Amino acid sequence: MPVAIKNRFHDKVALITGAANGIGRETAHRMAAEGALCILTDLNASALSRVVEEVSSAEGSAVGSACSVTDREQVSALVEESLRAYERIDIVVCSAGVVHEGAFEDTSEAAWDRVFDVNLKGVYHVLQAVIPSMKGRRYGKIVNISSQSGIFGRPRRVAYSASKFALNGLTQALALEVAEYGIAVNAVCPSRIESAMTDEIIRGRAEVTGNSFDIEMAKYRKTLPIGRLGRPSDVASLVTYLASDEAEFITGQFISTSGGR
Repeated sequence: MPVAIKNRFHDKVALITGAANGIGRETAHRMAAEGALCILTDLNASALSRVVEEVSSAEGSAVGSACSVTDREQVSALVEESLRAYERIDIVVCSAGVVHEGAFEDTSEAAWDRVFDVNLKGVYHVLQAVIPSMKGRRYGKIVNISSQSGIFGRPRRVAYSASKFALNGLTQALALEVAEYGIAVNAVCPSRIESAMTDEIIRGRAEVTGNSFDIEMAKYRKTLPIGRLGRPSDVASLVTYLASDEAEFITGQFISTSGGR
């Protein structure tokens, strides 16, 4: 596991969405270990509470508030309450996301809308609520969790790929718009990471092929030159770097963590 850099985020306040599992959870642990006060949010309230307890048990600082990023009013209330309590939000990590895999012609409008509502509109809601305060302080670090599917189109994942291509476009365009205010905006594009989302993909493939979960997972792993699935910590290492002042000259980028894919 990567070693935390002591006090890299001392006196920083970080808002992390999708913090109840996977990349969001690992990022929360890393940032708290490095001195940040982490405001964690997720739709899954019970899992979110467990992460807050984990961080606190490890002597980190974290608070949790269940929230749907698709609900503008919930997001606005969370940001307003956080700014009242802590006066600023220095870092935002947008990690909430969902996937849909299946033939394009079989993708329902409801499935399409859900993917875009979470993966794109959710980011829009969060960043539109936070950026005015960042502009006022002339400081901010924003890291969006995108996907390598937003760099290369993936068959049977059209809605997901389209949402992540759009997120990368948002990242690049917004970075140019807010650079003069000292705000950096970047995206990390993982591929084939150990996560609940990956398990969901493999279960779907097993249903289609009639193979077992283990067979489909083995096939999935073989596509990775590095020889293993990525870990959430592999992604969190890059996220925390981009959120730190060490990366002050990096903005408007989307960078893969893909094991050589």
